Formats: sequence, C-alpha cells, structure tokens
Amino acid sequence: MNEFKINLGGKINMIPGYAGKIAYIELTSGKISIKDLDQAFARKFMGGRGFVAKLLYDNIKPKVDPLSPENVLIFATGPFTGTLIPKGCRYSVSAKSPLTGGYMDSEGGGHFGPAMKFAGFDALVIKGKSPSPKYIFLNDGEIELKDASHIWNKPIDEVEEIIRKELGDHEVKVAAIGPAGENLVRFACITNDFHRHAGRCGGGAVMGSKNIKAIAALGSKGFPIANLDGLKKAVDEMLEATISNPAFKSLRELGTWGGIGDYNNWGVHPTRNYRTTYFENWEKLYGKNFKQKVFINDRACFACPIACGKHIKVKEGAFKDTIVEGPEYETITMLGSNCGIDNIEAIAKANQLCDFLGLDTISTGNVIGFAMELYERGILTSKDTDGIELTFGNFDAMIKMVEMIAYRRGIGNILAEGVKKASEIIGKGSEKYAVHVKGLEMPAYDARGAIGQGLAFAIADLGGTHDRAWTIGEEVSNPNIDRFSPNGKAELVIKSQRMRTLPDILGYCRFVLLDFNQYAKALAMLTGWDVSAEELIQLTDRIFTLTRMFNLREGFTRKDDDLPQREKEPIESGPMAGRYIKDDDLKKMIDDYYRLRGWDEEGVPKKETLKQLGLEEYS
Repeated sequence: MNEFKINLGGKINMIPGYAGKIAYIELTSGKISIKDLDQAFARKFMGGRGFVAKLLYDNIKPKVDPLSPENVLIFATGPFTGTLIPKGCRYSVSAKSPLTGGYMDSEGGGHFGPAMKFAGFDALVIKGKSPSPKYIFLNDGEIELKDASHIWNKPIDEVEEIIRKELGDHEVKVAAIGPAGENLVRFACITNDFHRHAGRCGGGAVMGSKNIKAIAALGSKGFPIANLDGLKKAVDEMLEATISNPAFKSLRELGTWGGIGDYNNWGVHPTRNYRTTYFENWEKLYGKNFKQKVFINDRACFACPIACGKHIKVKEGAFKDTIVEGPEYETITMLGSNCGIDNIEAIAKANQLCDFLGLDTISTGNVIGFAMELYERGILTSKDTDGIELTFGNFDAMIKMVEMIAYRRGIGNILAEGVKKASEIIGKGSEKYAVHVKGLEMPAYDARGAIGQGLAFAIADLGGTHDRAWTIGEEVSNPNIDRFSPNGKAELVIKSQRMRTLPDILGYCRFVLLDFNQYAKALAMLTGWDVSAEELIQLTDRIFTLTRMFNLREGFTRKDDDLPQREKEPIESGPMAGRYIKDDDLKKMIDDYYRLRGWDEEGVPKKETLKQLGLEEYS
C-alpha cells in the first residue's frame, strides 16, 4: 500500500477561534504542504464561504475544465465551527462547478466540519489528480493519503463504516462520494454522517475526478478563545434568541416537513416539472403524515438545540425497512410533487438511494421531472427509456431513474449531465422545459408566486438556488409588500443575501437567523477582534462581489442573470393560475439590484465598489 504522511508537530498558530492551519494537497505528486493561517486573511475573509471564495479565485486559472486536474477542490470551516456556539457545525466546499462552469460552493452540516477543525485544519486546498483511488485522513495534525481501491464503487453507507473500522475509531467523521461522484454525474454531492450533504453544483463529481473517495477526520486539537466568560454570555443570549423564535418550535416538531401546506397554499410549490404550483395531493406529503407513519426520532447536528433532522423508517409495504434521515422539504417536493408522486414511502426510498449513491436530491428530482414531461409530450419514448413508463406519478420509474443516473445507464447517462446539458443533447425543443438558472437546476420554490424570489434565482452566483436568498416568506406575509410587484425587491433580496451569507462564512446553520449584532458580539468574544455589525455586513458584500468577479472571469455576463422560460409562462392551475414573471419586471429588478450593489449596467462591479470592499486587486 503506497501511503504518504505529513505531521504538523506540536506547533499551534494562536489565532483565537481558529485551528490556525491551511493544508495544500497536490494529488498528482503526493506533495502536501502546510501554511499558517494568516491573521489578516482570516480577518478579511473570516472563514467558511469567505475562505473558499478567496482561495478558489487565487488558486485556479480561468477557463479550466471543471473535471480536469487543473480544477481545485477546497474545504473550509468557520470560526464558529466546533465551538460551544449553538449550531456551529458547518463547513463549506468550493470548486469550479462541472454543472454550470462557474463558481460553486456548498455547505454541509452534521459533525464533519467540527472534526476537521479538531484535526487541526481551517481549510484544505486539493489540487491535481491522484494516480489511483485515495482517501485523505486528517488525524490530530497528521495528513495521510491512504489507498481507497477497496472502497471504490461502494455506496456511501458502506464506505463510512469501512473507513471507521479500518482506522479503528468509531469517532472518525467521514465526508465521501458515492458511485455518482465516481461516474462524474455533474450534480453528484459530498455526503457526511450518512445523510448530511454539501449538495449543490457537483462537488462530488469534482472529488471523483481527482480520484478521491473520501476525507476522514479525527482530532482532539483545541484552539484558543479570547474571552471565554464573554463568549459564554453571548452563547446564552444566542440560545435564548433561538429557542424563543417561533421557527424553533416548528423545526423541532416537524423539521422542514412543516412548510408544505403553506408553500402549496401560497402557490409556490413546484408540481409536474413546474407546470403548476399547487399539488392536489399535498396532504399525503405533509409533515404530520410523515410523523404519524414513518418517524423514529429527532437527529441534531453538532451543538444544535433544534434537532430538525427526522430519522424515519418505513414500516410496511414495498419499501419496508427503508431507513433515512429526512426526507427534507426540498426532497419531498422535487422527488414528490415535481414528479407527480404522493407516495411518501417511495420518496423515502428514493431519498435513501440518493444519499448512498451520492446524488443531490434537488437536481435529481428536477431532471427526472423534466424527463417525465418530455415523455408525456412524446419527445422521449419508451425506446429511449429502456421500456420504462416515465410518466408523472410513476414512483417505480422515478426510483429506477435515480439508479440509472448514478450509474450513467441508458437515458440516465444523458440526465446525469444536468437538465441544461441534457436538454441540449436531446434537442427537439426540449430546452424550454429545462428549469434551471445558469445550468443549476431550480429548487423547490416557484418564483411566479413571489417575484422577488425570481430576482434571487436570476442573480445568484451559483444559479438556481434558494440558499443565497429566500424572500418568499416576507413577500407573502408582509402586508406592506406586493409580491407581484418589482418595486423594492432588489432591497429585499440584498437583505436576505446578507443574512444568509454570514452564517455560511461563520460556520453557523442558517435555520433561525439572528441579528448581526449578536453575531458580532459572539465573534468578538471568540477572536478578540473589535468586530461590528457594519463590518460583518460589508464582509458579506465583499464575498458576493468576489464570486461575481469569478463568474465574470469565466465569461458570464448580464445575459446569464435570467430565469427559465417556464417562469415566464402562465401557471396552469391552482391559486396562482395565470401568473408569470414579465421580462420588463425582471429587467427592472436586476437594474435596481446592480445599482444598489455598486455594479454597472452590465453587472460589472465598479472600481470604486471594489476599492470600498478591499478588492482593488480584482479590478
């Protein structure tokens, strides 16, 4: 067995709140180098999504093939990760996306992020391609490249168990890819703790292209805290604010299952490839039905008081003994109503397959719904699908398609390219039924019922994601907001972007968001820095502008800030029947957004904006 090992020794870089090290792993040569975390870098980009954005921009050349050795895969934790701060569990993954050809990052929860930090690392920068399958082991300051030939082609649940047994410690935390990542499915994800994912944009395919099956982490390294007593007080205040928030009770009771009824009634619930936004059988998918029929217990990420994860087991029927954490709202919708399916046991089975094969459930459900519409319209036939009746509502067909995509079998080989590329391959006018932004499949919200969300989708650096901004709740519930008007939506989106960006940077879960002053106080106690809410707001703007510059460097222009044709067509039925997003309204919202961001009319950040954000070097 050919293995390479490096030991950090006992030296610890004393930056409060940080492990103090960034590892650079060159897979082609096997060379590993360790650098101390620079304090000025840490203060300016803070961690998590901030670290990966800066490190990716600086370590990758423009226009590289995302599945080539020249792409770079980056993992990073945040200052809150692995601390006593409630919900400080997150890590970020970044690369050039094989799905969009632009910037990508994705955040994962569970316990891997804290384990990586306890092992002594704030970030990993992974370059090149290993000559043979490997997994990376982070162990109390040591980094080993270990043989992974015996776990290649295995599903993620088996991989995690084999690695723990091999390393002789059940406390090892593993982030791995499944067969989908090995087969370079462009929306393959990275999975840890069996059911937690850095899911969107195809990070699993990048990992597979580098011949890396997993990253295992084990550590007991501590890190300094500037003011422990002050941090404890800040944590008590954050915990109280979290528990007293009405969202806490809802998430604790039903997880993300509880939103289905609201989203359906609001007319934003994707159904049958977004043809409509109301699912007539929604009550079969509602959270209370899940809880009554399949719920086992709650599951929480590291240091989380919410425990929004719901561990379930199918107790009877064709899918008896299926065990999975979830399904989350996004999964229930995309593998459920978006495919015309109301069988929760079948959705649970498809969710389990996606988890163990390493597929993003949002993109998977989107691309299967797309294929079902093509089948219904005669663009695809049973000859194309190997005899599978790929009709809306056929859950057996949906489950078979999950496996076909992961292993690139038959029509699954085309669908594995993602909905944008698949539509271009299939042709025959199928492009207008492909629901994506910039190549990233849209998630489980339809913006025709709240058009500010349409701006959020169109402008997002990743493409069709709700993770950058989610405005639907305020658009629907605030009596002072007209959800069908473009006025004021740019301000609303920027506000939401800031609120959702900061937790990703800090390594903190987005569920039950707090006030910027609360984040600043905790960060000051943790690091000893004199941090203000205003500095943190500017930090989020810095990261958004930096990733914009990355996409511009890759050739993206204003024309890519757009919505799919389906969002510009009238909704077929339901409470929002006839609603669509007008091109003029979208143009106005984008113009307003560019102006407020300090970008020119083509969406290019102005020199004075870059200077104000400390990004002069990118002008």
